[in-house]
Amino acid sequence: MVDELVRTLGLAPHPEGGFYRETWRSEVPVETPRGRRAVGTAIYYLLPRGTFAAWHQVTSDELWHFYDGQALTMYLLDERQGRLETVTLGRDVTRGERPQVLVPAGVLQAAEPRGDYTLCGCTVGPGFDFADWEMPRGEVLAARHPGHAELFRRLSHPG
Repeated sequence: MVDELVRTLGLAPHPEGGFYRETWRSEVPVETPRGRRAVGTAIYYLLPRGTFAAWHQVTSDELWHFYDGQALTMYLLDERQGRLETVTLGRDVTRGERPQVLVPAGVLQAAEPRGDYTLCGCTVGPGFDFADWEMPRGEVLAARHPGHAELFRRLSHPG
């Protein structure tokens, strides 16, 4: 199923892990402290079993949407507050899953699928630009937040 989704949706490997494809980029520009950006962007994002979205942060708000597969565990850490929140992106709202999850600008985030795969989407405003994205090393994050060191190491890529 994963190979079929990658092929059918035209997905490519993402630096965080998994696969993605940008599906929309607004032609309307907006000025940000980091330069001119699109008002908004959207992607498909697929995480197969055994993969994860490594810890990263973006300078824009991100709204994640659940589409297909099994639920996704999302870890969110607002470094100003030092509080780690775990939320579940999925369709079973009666079990506490949410079909949409907002990740505020600047919040550290990571995610891992709970089953064979999770197909979701992410809408970003102001629009996503890799210049506004950072994927810190797990060891750096573990040193800053020793109480969550194992989670930072587990959900980070080497290098």
